[in-house]
Amino acid sequence: MKNLIKAILVMSMISPAFAGMIKEAQAQREVDDAKQSLATMEARKELATFLPEQDAYRARIFFTKAQNFLNDSEYDKASFYAILSTNFAKMSIARGLLAKAERDNLEALASGKALESVVPTLKGAGLKRKGASPVFSGTYDLKALYNIKRAPKADEVPALSDDMQGKIADMSPILQAQKDVKIQLVAKGKSEEHAAKYGASVKDALIVKGIEAGRIEVVTKKGKDSVEVTLDGIKAK
Repeated sequence: MKNLIKAILVMSMISPAFAGMIKEAQAQREVDDAKQSLATMEARKELATFLPEQDAYRARIFFTKAQNFLNDSEYDKASFYAILSTNFAKMSIARGLLAKAERDNLEALASGKALESVVPTLKGAGLKRKGASPVFSGTYDLKALYNIKRAPKADEVPALSDDMQGKIADMSPILQAQKDVKIQLVAKGKSEEHAAKYGASVKDALIVKGIEAGRIEVVTKKGKDSVEVTLDGIKAK
């Protein structure tokens, strides 16, 4: 790139010596080439945020100069500025492609690292993967849920323990990032009312962390007091 710019500057110094040598047809071809290069640059919409502003600006300005000199029959100057415009348009695209590729590589790297962290993160939150499937599940008893040993009265179910709140906080970023994951809570209690309270406490905690209520299915059953959390559709490495 630097060598190309130097070459262009050298051309600008010696071009006066060749004044009058450029014919109209040649100047027209070079202006047409510049116009095509500029159109190609402008058409690369996917590079809009990556095109070097200064190079793109120069490509446009030099093309305007080339067009004006061509209209004034100053073919040597028209040719010179057309070449400048063409080169800056091409440099702009090349640098834009490099910048986009670098961004894409960084995003891919970040995504790969994020997927690699899914399994250990969910494991730390008490959820185990079922084989190599996209399903993770875990069951939380009263000790894990509320830091209590016996079932309370249905209208005295306490707030989730700090430890359980921490587990929900750990899994929530994954659920926020992976919107297609289905969440099922199977809540069991010595009564349907108990089960409903257990399920609601976990669901509410997930909602507080930004998980949409519509993604969470709660099933209540009579049984040993607990809440089984199942995540279906998890992407992980």
